[in-house]
Amino acid sequence: MGMPSKSKIFEYWMNWLAEKGIDWGEPCCWACGRFWEDKYDIKKPHATREEIIKNWDNVPLQRCHIIAKQFDGTDEPSNLFLMCRDCHDKAPNTRSVEAFLIWTEKQNWYENFRDEVMKEMKNFGLEDRVEELNEIIANREIKGKIIGNLGIHMNQNGKGAQITISTYISALYEYLKEQDKLKVSQEGNNLA
Repeated sequence: MGMPSKSKIFEYWMNWLAEKGIDWGEPCCWACGRFWEDKYDIKKPHATREEIIKNWDNVPLQRCHIIAKQFDGTDEPSNLFLMCRDCHDKAPNTRSVEAFLIWTEKQNWYENFRDEVMKEMKNFGLEDRVEELNEIIANREIKGKIIGNLGIHMNQNGKGAQITISTYISALYEYLKEQDKLKVSQEGNNLA
């Protein structure tokens, strides 16, 4: 029979997802909550139930076993969960539905992203300049200059490209380095 479609898995879990506050028309990872802005959202305010269900087949989520295959987990929708690749890679291989669901409850895409950003900021010695960086990012003109210095990283699996966090932080680092040089130069001119 094979794996059921993502829409079949979603259909099985619909009520559980509603109880968890997951908007059926705004697909996201069922563990960490990662989403793709409005790229996969249902844009019709009066979409039918069938349209909403079918839409989940388009979302870049993976079908993950709750009870691992090595423990005789099945390919039934009741044993499958839709998660992003990162959560799927980190998910526990377990015999326990309860343990799996507890693990999913503790995942948070925003916290993981923030931690990754802070790690890269520390790598570049910028961890004490968070407020300054927030001001820079909020300035459209400066943000435009920084974006112009971003390189696109091809994914190693050959499926598209992305701007990595380290690329973005390194561009901020270079911008701040130039700004710091300008300040030192201006201070030197003011002393003269």
